Amino acid sequence: MGDLFKGTSLDDEDHSFCQTATVPTEGMKNSERDCRAPDGGYGWFVVLGCFVMHIIMGGLDRSEGVFFLLLLDTFGESAQLTSWPGAVVCTLQLTLGPLANAFSARYSVRASVMVGGVLASLGLILNSFATNIYFLFFTHAIIGGVGRGLAYTPGLSLVGIYFDKRVGLATGLGTSGVGLGTFVIVPLVQFFTVYYGYTGTYLIIGGLAAHLLVAAMLFRPLSFHYKFTRRHEHTTQNSTKNIPAEDLEQENFIHEKHDPETNSGFISNDKELIPHPDPYSVIKTQQKQERRICTRMSHSIVSSMQICFPRDNYRESKENSRKLFHLYLLKKPPFTLFCISIWLFAMAFRAAFTFMPALVKSKGISESEAAMALSVAGAVDSLGRILSGLILDTTLLRPYRPVLYTLIIFGVAAVAFVLPTLNSIASFCVFCALYGFFTGAFISQKSVILVDILEPKHVSNSLGLLIGFQGFGNLLGPPLAGYLKDNFGTFDEAFYLGGGLLAVSGVLMLISNCFLRFDKTKKRKCLSISARH
Repeated sequence: MGDLFKGTSLDDEDHSFCQTATVPTEGMKNSERDCRAPDGGYGWFVVLGCFVMHIIMGGLDRSEGVFFLLLLDTFGESAQLTSWPGAVVCTLQLTLGPLANAFSARYSVRASVMVGGVLASLGLILNSFATNIYFLFFTHAIIGGVGRGLAYTPGLSLVGIYFDKRVGLATGLGTSGVGLGTFVIVPLVQFFTVYYGYTGTYLIIGGLAAHLLVAAMLFRPLSFHYKFTRRHEHTTQNSTKNIPAEDLEQENFIHEKHDPETNSGFISNDKELIPHPDPYSVIKTQQKQERRICTRMSHSIVSSMQICFPRDNYRESKENSRKLFHLYLLKKPPFTLFCISIWLFAMAFRAAFTFMPALVKSKGISESEAAMALSVAGAVDSLGRILSGLILDTTLLRPYRPVLYTLIIFGVAAVAFVLPTLNSIASFCVFCALYGFFTGAFISQKSVILVDILEPKHVSNSLGLLIGFQGFGNLLGPPLAGYLKDNFGTFDEAFYLGGGLLAVSGVLMLISNCFLRFDKTKKRKCLSISARH
């Protein structure tokens, strides 16, 4: 897993000296110190920022089903048209990952998440002024989608930059915020729609999305981190030679007091300051003081902007020449089949979470209970992410990870076929929990399966392509499911379609496993033949 994230910030040739996770020693060069992962320390605050970011992003993402019902009641358009803004925003969140990484490489992760947080909050606030569904294509889909896209991928990649040996634990803790966000934010959105209506709901949620700026402030660039570390070490080593802050301030005051350039217009003796009778000197001194105040204010503004939007010079120099896409990887059949499989999975997954509250409501259950079923799915999602990582990483099951991963897809397909047949809130909660568990396991382990399919050096490049396929699946799934609802009159057909897509996705993964096993067998034969000779 460590190699997965190193590719996002370090060139392959630099890995040889970036493996150590300890804090750099005094004799190291600055260039080497600035690329070593601390593997702890301030890195846990970065994990906290990633956790907060996933609470907000995951909560907003899983609330699209509640937003769908709100938009359907407010504008009265067809289900297919109403589902498009939510589909586009989720698609941009994933497909803009390579561009977001390029932006963060040019400036910094904090700057990217800051800009993304502002745009995401602005898009939701502007939604409250919409008079028709088409207005949301610009505010919710474009502005909000670009904002989420700039914030999501760089914030996640920074965790891998700060951690090496414990990157799996750090990433798991950071991304587990999705479940908490679903469990908390989805019921809150439902509560807001009842008591504050359309306008009030989007204004409040827009303010909630602004808390991405809090997460962004925790994303300190690694080069900045080591600048602070070196400054602290230097201060500690020379503590006996340094002048205390109080003495330094007093010394500056005395120097300013007796500076003839800053105190022209006054003459002093040992006891008091006597005003000089020349009025032009007094005016000149006041003008200098005003200019000094303006200069200090401008420096403060510039310093604040540099803190909020820092520029990570190390990331720029190392990543500026990286390619955004690596299409040559699609020549490998196992990886190509995996991409198509996850594209079909994303179509069914996004449609299910968009229409799940509507499906529950169509069975005669209240909207609040429908939102509760979605919250249960989100809460169990976190459990699926953690347990799947622990189980599939065991020594006994590790060789069979691709096969077990395929079985997870068939498990999701089975649950999707069962959901339309349910009629009680208790049964919906049980099967929504199963759906959340299996989907959480599938999504969290996709990067691990990439390690089994491709060589570790290709994982970071292939992940961008894989997420791109997932993003386009998010784009097509909800509108297609909405089209079926408009033509058949119920949401059942959307889930039957999702179950069929998931079944095909599982079959493609089986074929991918066959190719993968054939390739490994062929490599073993080649190695054995070369060993004989």
